[in-house]
Amino acid sequence: MGSAARTRRTLLAGLAACAVFATAACGSSAEGGSGGGIQSTIKIAQVQDQTGAIAYAGLGASEGAELAIEEIDEQGFLGPGVKVELAKYDTAGEIERASSEMTKAMGDRDVDVIIGPAATQQAAAVAPLVGRQKVPTVFTQAGGDGVVVNDYTFRATPPMESYYEQVLDHLKQKGATNISVLYNATFPTFALLGEDAVPEMAKARGMNIVQSLPVQTTTQDFAGQSQQIAQKRPDALVMLLIAPQSVTALRQLKDAGYDNRIVATSVQAAGNIAAAGADADGLVYPVPFSTAMDGESSVAFTAAFREKYRKDPTPYAADGYDAMWFIARAIKASGDSSREGIRQGLATVAKEGFTGAMGKLTFEGNDARIDGALVQWRDGKETLAQ
Repeated sequence: MGSAARTRRTLLAGLAACAVFATAACGSSAEGGSGGGIQSTIKIAQVQDQTGAIAYAGLGASEGAELAIEEIDEQGFLGPGVKVELAKYDTAGEIERASSEMTKAMGDRDVDVIIGPAATQQAAAVAPLVGRQKVPTVFTQAGGDGVVVNDYTFRATPPMESYYEQVLDHLKQKGATNISVLYNATFPTFALLGEDAVPEMAKARGMNIVQSLPVQTTTQDFAGQSQQIAQKRPDALVMLLIAPQSVTALRQLKDAGYDNRIVATSVQAAGNIAAAGADADGLVYPVPFSTAMDGESSVAFTAAFREKYRKDPTPYAADGYDAMWFIARAIKASGDSSREGIRQGLATVAKEGFTGAMGKLTFEGNDARIDGALVQWRDGKETLAQ
């Protein structure tokens, strides 16, 4: 048996041990549930982008979720013969379609729980519907406001602002005083960071925001903004753009003569910035997960993913993996795979937290929190930032 297979076997054993602990902590298997027990087939709907501009988030989450399902089934984690099925619904980057696909998924009485849209605009649009229909939904990504809004909405990926402080700490450590911000004002997570969170974090560290430049999701040319930034010559640039925009912006910033520090977000992770080539070298950004992370559970997940897919996992794969294990632990905790049983189980697991691909997950209410990691992109790969 190869080293990857041994590491994966260790991961499975560790997850099983966690399951035993969780069950013991929660009391009898049916405690808190509706008493319906665990069905022989559990159907989980994934309502996320499989096509469109941010398909990478949904596709990555699918891969992580499928790895988790394989492990859950192999372990007999939910009982002898219990199988988990994943049904995929494509939101295709559209808010209206997200609402339509969520309605379809919730209307299927065989669907016990949903992994919800990764885009904040989509997630915020469907979250009230989730509460009305009482279908437990675990969101990945979707880091903006209006997502975790009722007892049936949970988020397995921490909001970006909750682990972005380390970026400002890094800049402070490197001696940065004057900072420019270039941000996508259409993207809720980036608007929150660019307009509120980053300025507040900078002020708390004695830094000055000397320039704040909003753009739209449709913006494809950053030559003008790049010239303005180069003329201002800040010590560092906080770049809050979606992945395709970042590739263009990095090239145009270099062309304009800006050569100081640039920090970004997890959107640039997992090779999304590779198309920028050498222009991306030195880019620093925080991530909820990276293959550079050296914690035991993260290393084990990376090995298991590589064994199954013959490639490196992305943060989106880690999201899907942890979301699926969150759901499995919830069913185990309540001993009830009905919609209400899963909701109560999710709330129970959230109170305890658990360790997954992203490391130790804790929760504020139904909303995940992690330490994350700060990585640097150079020569086509991520390493932990110094």
